[in-house]
Amino acid sequence: MNRLVCWLGLLLVPLGAFAQVFGTVDAVTGPVTVVSADGATVTPVVGQKLLVGQTVQTQAAGELHAVTEDGGLLALRPNTTFKMLRYQATQDDKSVIDMSLVRGALRSITGWIGKLNPSGYRVNTATATIGIRGTDHEVTFVGAGTGRDHAGTYDSVLEGATFVRTAQGELHLQAGQHGFAARDAQGAPGLLAERPEFLGQRALRLEERIAERKEKLGQRVRQVIDANPDVPKPVREKLDSMTDEQREAARKKLLRRAQRRNAD
Repeated sequence: MNRLVCWLGLLLVPLGAFAQVFGTVDAVTGPVTVVSADGATVTPVVGQKLLVGQTVQTQAAGELHAVTEDGGLLALRPNTTFKMLRYQATQDDKSVIDMSLVRGALRSITGWIGKLNPSGYRVNTATATIGIRGTDHEVTFVGAGTGRDHAGTYDSVLEGATFVRTAQGELHLQAGQHGFAARDAQGAPGLLAERPEFLGQRALRLEERIAERKEKLGQRVRQVIDANPDVPKPVREKLDSMTDEQREAARKKLLRRAQRRNAD
């Protein structure tokens, strides 16, 4: 009898109760809505859990920051539609973060998934798939071009490295570089000679808080990496002792060495 009651109880629980949490709202401003798979719409508040399969929509003056379960940060810009397709933060090489950027812009600072299993990280747009190598980057999908900014997918790397992949080819980007995959998909993704205009034209109300949150979340990620036996201890200690500028200088030095070896 007790077993029957338990089964009946499970049947009466809404399906959404079993949906997987991928993050928590860390900051929100302006008009933002979260739409569940069944069409239910709510206005998010700080501390609210975000679930795989939900769609987050920001309007012209809306922004939302979410801390992911693996210690990453997602910053949804104004006029953005975003959906988490799949998320698995198991602290090993089976971790996955698979996102869809339908429109607008998303800044993503990766957590331990990006460090322990970078191949399991993807941002999908209508024209490209973005992958990473443990990074801080921003993906923007422009539906209609204006000025020198054409319609398509843009990826701007603030730290680390990414790649932009389409059916026509793949482009690898380093910190400070901007890549573009055109909406018409007639050519491979290309490296931009200058920063996209739209990055300097928008007004972001929550941007100043990111640096502080990035540092705090980085400490959490380092704790997970320290506890992971697959990461060599000397590597962890060296990375922990470096500032962001020192890490970037070391990366560039290694890149120059690799280029010289290839030239020889």
